[in-house]
Formats: sequence, C-alpha cells, structure tokens
Amino acid sequence: MNTQIILGVAALALGLLATKSITPVLAYRGDATVRGPNYTEARHTTNTTAFQNNDYQSWVANMNGRGATRFVNASNFKEFAAAQLAAQNGDDSLLDAFRAKYGLGQGCGGMNR
Repeated sequence: MNTQIILGVAALALGLLATKSITPVLAYRGDATVRGPNYTEARHTTNTTAFQNNDYQSWVANMNGRGATRFVNASNFKEFAAAQLAAQNGDDSLLDAFRAKYGLGQGCGGMNR
C-alpha cells in the first residue's frame, strides 16, 4: 500500500514538472509582439498587408488553416485586422476586446495570453 502511494505521488510530481516545462513554449500565443515558432518575415509582411487592405482572402490563404483562422471569418476579419495592427503598435486593447467579444483566450484552444 505504501509503495502505491509513493509511486502515485512520484507520478504526480513528474506530471507537474513536465507540464511546467512545456508552459514557456506557449508564451507567444496571443501576444502580437512575440514571434511564434512558425514566424517568417514573408508571412508577417503578407499578413500585415492583408490587415491594412482588409483582405480576408489573402490573409486566410497565407495562414493555411493555422492560428486564428479557426475563429476569424470574413464577417469579423475587419475588426480582427484593426486589432492586430493596433497590437503590433503596442496597443492590445482592441485585441483584448476582440477576444472578449468572441469568447477567445479561454485556454489553449483559443488565442490566449
């Protein structure tokens, strides 16, 4: 019985340690000023141009099903684009409002901080 308790506590500690070591990898999510693992200058430039021109089709093609494409659609893209441009300039208020409005940032499944 004591062996089972010790093994259970050891497994729990190992699981917590593994979870804690993974957390920094997710730090870029939701922060427009931090470059994620799939960042390329070309993708960034194309996205910024799409945001400036309100060009949903260009943006969604460039994203190739990644990232915010699960939540952003043609009808809310203009709002998202304005929020992204503001966030790139250091103002997160529009992006925070967008997240709140659409229920995002509620865990790893969304655009979270």
